[in-house]
Amino acid sequence: MNSQERERIARITLLLNELLSAPEEQTPTDTPPSTADLVAIAKSEIRARRRRQELFPNIQVADPAWDLMLELFINQAEGRRISVTGLGLSANVPGATVLRWLAMFHESGLILREPDSADRRRIWVSLTESGWEKIAMGITPSKAGQQSQRSERAEEKGSGSSWLAA
Repeated sequence: MNSQERERIARITLLLNELLSAPEEQTPTDTPPSTADLVAIAKSEIRARRRRQELFPNIQVADPAWDLMLELFINQAEGRRISVTGLGLSANVPGATVLRWLAMFHESGLILREPDSADRRRIWVSLTESGWEKIAMGITPSKAGQQSQRSERAEEKGSGSSWLAA
């Protein structure tokens, strides 16, 4: 083991000890993320899923239910109405799959369906308050994850490079 490896292990050990000894009350961000933060996280998840789909074009690597929920969340947060068809197109989910999932979401009290008075063929979908809250909780990073990310950023700033770098 060379000196760089020993130094790297020492930094990791120090970081782990710091994380394990830090009381929960000292976390600087006990406030929930804003809607804008949650939308940014949701959009990031969608971009990551689309990137995975590009990397593995012949393999289903998406979760259609979560993709639909994220699209509903983003559209509602940004003040846009979305139809069943539009939801399927924006989430890149086939129509029959969209209908199947929306039926389950509706039965679970996560969404509302509203017929379009101007075009009887169109149905608007939106999240219920319960649906909104559950998706927001699913998007919100865990305290452990937030703490780990903060420590990594602090370490990167302190050393000029990531502690994972060789």
